[in-house]
Amino acid sequence: MYYLHHYFDPDFTPNKLTPEEGQEGSVAPRFLGYVQNVVAGQVLAEIIDLDLAPNLKRDPRFLYPTKHLPIGPNCAPHRENPDKIVAAANGYVFYHNGLINVKKLLNVRSNVSFHTGNIFFVGDLAVHGDLQTGFSVQAGNVLVKGHIESAKVKGAGDVVCLSGVKGDNTSVVSESPDKSLDFDDLHVPSTLIEAGGNIRIPFCEHVQLRAKGNIIIDGSCLHSTLYVQGNLVVKGRLQGGAVYANGLVYVEGQLGGDYTVPTKIMMGYNPFGFLMLQKLENQIVYLKDKLTFFENMASRNHVMQQEYLPRIELMNAKLTIAMDKRRELWREFAVDEEHAPKCRIVVPGKVMPGCEIGIARAYHKTDHMDSNLTFLLADDEILVHPNRKSGHA
Repeated sequence: MYYLHHYFDPDFTPNKLTPEEGQEGSVAPRFLGYVQNVVAGQVLAEIIDLDLAPNLKRDPRFLYPTKHLPIGPNCAPHRENPDKIVAAANGYVFYHNGLINVKKLLNVRSNVSFHTGNIFFVGDLAVHGDLQTGFSVQAGNVLVKGHIESAKVKGAGDVVCLSGVKGDNTSVVSESPDKSLDFDDLHVPSTLIEAGGNIRIPFCEHVQLRAKGNIIIDGSCLHSTLYVQGNLVVKGRLQGGAVYANGLVYVEGQLGGDYTVPTKIMMGYNPFGFLMLQKLENQIVYLKDKLTFFENMASRNHVMQQEYLPRIELMNAKLTIAMDKRRELWREFAVDEEHAPKCRIVVPGKVMPGCEIGIARAYHKTDHMDSNLTFLLADDEILVHPNRKSGHA
């Protein structure tokens, strides 16, 4: 008699999820374990001769008179041990028609909400509904067919949203300095899309976008912060917020709004160098606030002093490390001499007053409304000249 021993839950279903239990019996309602991830080469099941393992706990459904390996798509026998089934690809594992399958694309045919929890998947992900406020997804390539609402998306490849992204204007979670949360838990954008490849969305407002490839926005980009290693294309308005780019910035509709809504574009440096510096600056402010709070608490009486002196020492140590990192980053922060001369900002539409443009060490601020312009770097100055009639630089 043989028994098929599983290294995954053969009865798993995403329709019956329970929150993960945390420390001291707490539960995390946004972490439900929506999917059983497996990676290529991972052992999924093993056929065992029960004469050699008579005390093995067994499920009668998986008892067989002869060796039985239910190998389905994206599964294979182990190269060295043919009695084992392994995943042949990254994905999620499940039974279908009596066979063990691994599927590389995860379809979430609903909203990402309290019914699904946050989703981490090692393959590609398609969300057929909305990504609701406060939730996050992380996968290879990510497609969201609905809206992204004050949520977070991280894709190792490309990220595409078909219905737009709208966050709020809260970029930092407000917490008491006495809370023992890490800086990264507090100082994160409320709405963040991060891609190892490209990002394409219909529009965005109050969002942070980070792309190692290109960003294409088919409508307007309002009051958002963009870090883009490649090129940025905005077919509507680019108004408010900041862009850190190192290639071409193309704004078809309108660049800027008015003086009350500053719009900044910085080019000629590594965009993610700016991000690292900004994170460190925020961390230093955060640590200083915590240190001040602890010092005030310690000054109240002797008992409070004994309690808070170790925290003060820890904050001072963390602050020293953060400031050393900041100095090191500033020493390494330099103009990208290869890409800076090629940087362009092309605006076939309107250019509003009050837009701040930096390319390498040069700076320019628009002071009146104009249209059909290109901004580029020449002899350490930003030149502004009209585009050709075709609308292209």
